[in-house]
Amino acid sequence: MSYGFQSLNDNSFVQIDAEAPRLCMLTKGSYSGTTNASGVFARAITSQDPPLVFVRPDAGGIQVPISVWFTGGPGNWTGFTMKASNVTATLSGQYFVAAWAAMGTAMYGMQLWDQNTALVYDSGAPAVVVTFAAGNWTYVGDEVLTVGRRYIWSISKLLGAGEYISLNPFAMNCHNASSGGGCALGVDYANSRILMYSLATNAWTDQGHRPFLCAKLLA
Repeated sequence: MSYGFQSLNDNSFVQIDAEAPRLCMLTKGSYSGTTNASGVFARAITSQDPPLVFVRPDAGGIQVPISVWFTGGPGNWTGFTMKASNVTATLSGQYFVAAWAAMGTAMYGMQLWDQNTALVYDSGAPAVVVTFAAGNWTYVGDEVLTVGRRYIWSISKLLGAGEYISLNPFAMNCHNASSGGGCALGVDYANSRILMYSLATNAWTDQGHRPFLCAKLLA
């Protein structure tokens, strides 16, 4: 940085920089529902782009949320909704919302603004720590649904205590040899796997390197 405030920890890593916003948790909550599940943000997120939503599905079976969309719009994101790929299934879990920006939350502490008067740090907005990132999906086969099939890829990863998964990459369709198919996410706690599903009539088995990101909140 050329001017302003900067804080480094004992290992010389930058913790706060007035010119570089960190990834901050802006709100959190829980979601649940059968067929559809929604998370309503405790306060609107004022970023122009959709915020990052990290989810941690409840354990006890593999939940498969698909067709994720955000409610609200630029400067006023109010929540998200997703469908269960099996239309009678239940989705439930915890989530937090993050962005490369801060929003004033603390009743006391410290706040920093940049030269454009944008808030870049608020001591009431915990830092989000990326714990794992990968894109090396392995195709593992398919399964028949009432309508169509689910084509499945996996990454070997145990979702550790306090870890959440970024939902945003799974809001995009998967490619396949026909017209494309919805993309879904699953956490297989029993077998220490993260699963990606394409719901379609056929599969393109090379899905490339769709990003998979885990993070947790800094205590």
